[in-house]
Amino acid sequence: METVQMEAHRRDAQTHSFRPELLGIRRRMLGLSQSELADVAGMAQGTVSKIEQGLKEPTEDQLTKLAEALNCPASFFFQSVREYGPPMSAHPMFRKKTSVGQKVLDKLIADLNVRICHTRTFINAVDFEPELPFPHYDPDDFGGDMEAVADAVRRAWYMPRGPVKSLTDYVERAGCIVVCCEMEAAKIDGVSYAVPGVPPMIFLNKEQPSDRMRFSLAHELGHLVMHRYPNIDMERQADEFASALLMPRCDIASELSDITIGKAGALKLKWKASMAALIVRATTIGKIDRNQAAYLWRLMSSKGFRTREPACFDFEREQPSLMPALVDNLVEEMGYQVDELEKILHLHAQELSEMYGLRRQTGLRVVK
Repeated sequence: METVQMEAHRRDAQTHSFRPELLGIRRRMLGLSQSELADVAGMAQGTVSKIEQGLKEPTEDQLTKLAEALNCPASFFFQSVREYGPPMSAHPMFRKKTSVGQKVLDKLIADLNVRICHTRTFINAVDFEPELPFPHYDPDDFGGDMEAVADAVRRAWYMPRGPVKSLTDYVERAGCIVVCCEMEAAKIDGVSYAVPGVPPMIFLNKEQPSDRMRFSLAHELGHLVMHRYPNIDMERQADEFASALLMPRCDIASELSDITIGKAGALKLKWKASMAALIVRATTIGKIDRNQAAYLWRLMSSKGFRTREPACFDFEREQPSLMPALVDNLVEEMGYQVDELEKILHLHAQELSEMYGLRRQTGLRVVK
């Protein structure tokens, strides 16, 4: 007797063919090698390899075994989606991650591919109209001055002077989707994608502290605003943009004169930037000299603050709201039940719950 899963796959197959690259994506998403997948599926590694390379069309029995081994509906392999490699901004960073195995990085990229695919489904179910424009600026048009680029973004978004209360709010109002997910194993703070069919997306490591996450968000925003094509200075430019966006020279300069460790802590609460970022900012805009900066760094190291800044200066983490709202639209507004979500997102309920903060009751509902 055919399973419900196979019936679903056959319906998908009426419009889409088996996509071997999706088998590879799902395998890497679970961190499995081809030999490990073959063992779990009870198949020869050579057979799995040929199917994944598109040299062999899987039989229905083989498709069932692969779907069960990879804990997903067989329809996962029949989606009409594109596969994306590492984001443009991440390539140089990935090359530097010599302590991180390729398998870990492949797992992360596979996970991001699936999340992008899901986002396309979420977006297609709503009338998506950003409140603010999403600016694109060429740094060369500003003479390479990141301060000027950051100021242009603040003006485009009608930001008031001083600290940015919630950068996530501005980014989302401009139609960029922010997603916090697991990246700790890959030792990555954040990545960004600008691909056809979905709004700009920024993925952030959910394990990083609030100050670092906020700076990572500003850094990735810099890439999306400035870097349609890679250049050798893009990481430096994104860092300088993030610093200028969060701590504009004209607003913060007077507060950084004669900065101390204690003053840096107090300013951290006001500007929502790390003590370290404030010391760097004070140095780059000339409010302290190299000797003063070196003294502060030695003091930060001796107190262990370069590893973990004092908890008394922690501030609340910004929480993205756009992705939860897109999921909520399907569950609450459109009434999608668990089996329907599984069909359109091509994953089982438990995994969807973990990815999007859902729980299973009579259906799936967003955790508030």
